[in-house]
Amino acid sequence: MASRKRAAITIPAKVTLAFLLLFGGNAAAQVSQGILQQGIRYYQAHEFLAAQRAFTQLVQLDPSARNYTFLALAEAAGGRSDEAILNFRKSIQLGNRTASAYYNLGHAYLQDHNPRAAIEQFQQALGLQPNYMPALYALGVAYLSAGDAPKAISTLEELQKQTPREPRVWAELANAQLQAGNWQEAAHTIDGAMQAFPANAPLAVTLASICIHHHQTQTARNLLEDAYEARPEDAEVRMMLGRVSLMAGEPVETLSVLRGMASTARENPERLFLMGKAWALTGNLSAAATDFSTLTRLFPKSARYWGAYGWLELHQGDYQHAISTLTRAEALDSRAAWIPYWIGVGYYSMHQYPQAANSCQEALRRQPAFAPAYFLRGITKLDQKSFPGAAADLEKAVALEPEEALFHRELGVALFRDNNLAKAKGQLDRAISLDPKDPASYYWRARLLASQQAKRQAILDLTTATAIAPHYSAAYTELAHLYAETGQPGQAAKALAQEKRFSNGPGTSEQDGLLQMSPDSEPR
Repeated sequence: MASRKRAAITIPAKVTLAFLLLFGGNAAAQVSQGILQQGIRYYQAHEFLAAQRAFTQLVQLDPSARNYTFLALAEAAGGRSDEAILNFRKSIQLGNRTASAYYNLGHAYLQDHNPRAAIEQFQQALGLQPNYMPALYALGVAYLSAGDAPKAISTLEELQKQTPREPRVWAELANAQLQAGNWQEAAHTIDGAMQAFPANAPLAVTLASICIHHHQTQTARNLLEDAYEARPEDAEVRMMLGRVSLMAGEPVETLSVLRGMASTARENPERLFLMGKAWALTGNLSAAATDFSTLTRLFPKSARYWGAYGWLELHQGDYQHAISTLTRAEALDSRAAWIPYWIGVGYYSMHQYPQAANSCQEALRRQPAFAPAYFLRGITKLDQKSFPGAAADLEKAVALEPEEALFHRELGVALFRDNNLAKAKGQLDRAISLDPKDPASYYWRARLLASQQAKRQAILDLTTATAIAPHYSAAYTELAHLYAETGQPGQAAKALAQEKRFSNGPGTSEQDGLLQMSPDSEPR
């Protein structure tokens, strides 16, 4: 469950110089041409603080609408949106009542996380100039930021008709459709975008980011695989495909994509980080250790890389060392929720449940919507046979991350153990629909079916579980009982032989699912 930020296409923070010069050059006759040109040079070089100083001097010499606009644009580009808002408004008060003036003010409000105020300004701009495409696009973005996906969709659909060759409009429309839950429409938009721009790797990356944000991991993977096939040399596509392959549970693909990239660990530490995770998930713990030790040596103050090393030690079963390593990561970052979460996994693995629960509580103090912490606390209570409490925590995890199969499975187990069979069946069905390759979900659904005397259906589920995981000894135990009860002694004997064969094998457990998560797990 890797960190995911909002995948929207936003209005550029750095306004171009061409846009800055929209208002002409009359003020140049009243002020020092040197100050004006110096401010422009600073702006072009992205030295926005120096540009602000120059344009402040310009305003002091000539407090005109045009010069306030110069100053406000530099402030907005430098991230000082509150000051930019004041100076854009001052420019408008002094007579600069143009569509671009209201557009700039709306953009500053968006930067200031005030989409409702931004919407008013973009509407003003469009009232003055209805064909002002940047303002129409920005209005769609502002509606989406304000949580009004239907209005965002209608605005962006109108814009798409007028500018069908603008990739970012397609991307933002798909984003709005996904936010509204219109998956079929979004899929149509995504397909249309890639047909309209078949060789546009940046668009594929943008659309993939949007899909990841909305839990459409497989669609993101498909987009990136197509982009990689078309442009295998594109480093951004390769990196993102490697990342999304891990999210899709395909670490072998991650290794295949990322190996051979021409970059060193210092130049591209993210590549080594992803490869270390992939090595661990494919069982090559020594290769993972080599990658993570390189990262911690090169970047000794990175909590993320020490955290990854601690996660690897959990994989190795070295729980005490893992907790020590993760505590070192925590000393470097006292705000990240995922660090106490992984410390809790270490305590859970050692059956030290009070310490695990305390770690979960600390993670939730830092980030109240951190779903993995609710999940871990839930399975801790499940192990302690506190079934109602386990179900309550697991329901919170499911509500926060409804597309996570593992959460549904363990909620189903808790409900089953609490004899709430109807709800348990629904959760296990959902887990299997989300991850049809998880043997434990079939095992627990089989136990539930058997308790309802649906023994033949239970046998089918257990057979599926052992086909996916041939070492699953507990499933053979259940199969043997059910075969005996349904008058199939030969099949029962075969199942018992398999149980004996694999009784000392790895089995399956909640911990298996825990360790498949990313080292720096964040809620989606």
